[in-house]
Amino acid sequence: MRPDDAQEELRTRLMAQIDQLGVAYGREDSFKMVGGRLLEDRVLIGVATAELALERQLLLADGLGLPPAARAELVPYGALANAVFFGTENQPDGGVVCKVYLEFWDHVRREVRRTGSTAPQLLHLGVKWHSARPGHHELARYTCHPLLPVRDVLRRIAALYPPGAHPGAREAALGMVQQGARRTPGASFLYVEVGEDNNPRRSFDVNFYKTGLTVSDVAERLREAAVHLAVDPGRLEPHLERLGPCLLGHVSGGTDRHGREFLTVYAETH
Repeated sequence: MRPDDAQEELRTRLMAQIDQLGVAYGREDSFKMVGGRLLEDRVLIGVATAELALERQLLLADGLGLPPAARAELVPYGALANAVFFGTENQPDGGVVCKVYLEFWDHVRREVRRTGSTAPQLLHLGVKWHSARPGHHELARYTCHPLLPVRDVLRRIAALYPPGAHPGAREAALGMVQQGARRTPGASFLYVEVGEDNNPRRSFDVNFYKTGLTVSDVAERLREAAVHLAVDPGRLEPHLERLGPCLLGHVSGGTDRHGREFLTVYAETH
């Protein structure tokens, strides 16, 4: 079975199960520029936990091959989550990476309103595993910095890039935040930093939904980043065209678990 067929089978089965349950869902499509490659066909499906009991969430994740140890990491946080996300993406080595994230936005918002504190809080807990490595998984923690002013978002993004890194992708990310701030003055950016155990990943994720920007609005900045990340522009253009009218959902970047600089764009497609 070809890797794209394997991913399509997993995704088709997941969507059939969600449709059978009759629950509403959202979808984001994304592409990632890293190491001279464009990683394509990356999909994230989100469901509110109010519509899907924890056991049902875990059964859907099991259908993607959730390792038992990863299940054990998620279960203690299940009651706190307001949403669960399921992701799949093809890999250059021919395998498929699957992902499950729990989101704690409702809890974070309640704590900020109750205490007035802007201290960092856990927003997402994610597990990822590769189809070629059954039983192995990575655990990622997404730490939210509530109510962070735009100037501090820019400062923190810039600080995540290692000394000597080419400024191209960093400047593209900073430019998109500045563009969003000009487009919708006063819009808040949900800013998150991501870390994983036992590897050098240092990355950020910025939520752009409240800015109203589309992928087309930032296309030129993405082209500039592609040049600096050695991505073939001919591979990028079809994605800019397909996702151009879609709302810009998230932008993430920094260095990945292998120490490589990257930039990822997520767009709302459902």
